[in-house]
Amino acid sequence: MKRLSALAVVSFTAVAALSGCGILDQKTNGNSASAADAPTGQATTGAAPTPTADAVSGVGSAKDAGDLPDPCTLLSKAEVVSLTGREITQIDEDGAKPSDTTRFCQWQQDSGQLALFIARTTEEEFKTTIADAKPVDGVGEDAFELAGHLYVLYGTVQVDVYSRGASDAQNLTDSKEVADKVIPRI
Repeated sequence: MKRLSALAVVSFTAVAALSGCGILDQKTNGNSASAADAPTGQATTGAAPTPTADAVSGVGSAKDAGDLPDPCTLLSKAEVVSLTGREITQIDEDGAKPSDTTRFCQWQQDSGQLALFIARTTEEEFKTTIADAKPVDGVGEDAFELAGHLYVLYGTVQVDVYSRGASDAQNLTDSKEVADKVIPRI
């Protein structure tokens, strides 16, 4: 048995619910705009933010305190394509405020998707035991896989990466590479 925080369950449920109800089916040209200008849960158009190798929250690392960065700014479109091997057809932003404790971004892709959720948690919440979760080594401070999601602990941030479009093994490899890329930018 392994652990899963309540936030992980909420994240997974949100993806399933949003994907199934059509909110994430709106088509755009794959560009991303500022989340502050976008309505909640809507796809956006416009110039994509350019991430850097440093934290993009504007105030340094959000590992242990502060506002969580917009996940859509943590990876460029080129990085998403490089990490997954799939072209982007649409980007779905959360439209959340910087002070929100849960953020997400989904890159809809030809034959798949990449979703990135970041949320505040505690080590105790993260280590809540759940059946069927499998430990994953070599990423973050602690990590496990469940239902195709890779959950990674980074200080007081839970990173949830969901990559779909390849084999289960390749999806997990892609998720680990995404987590390794975004963690230093949080």
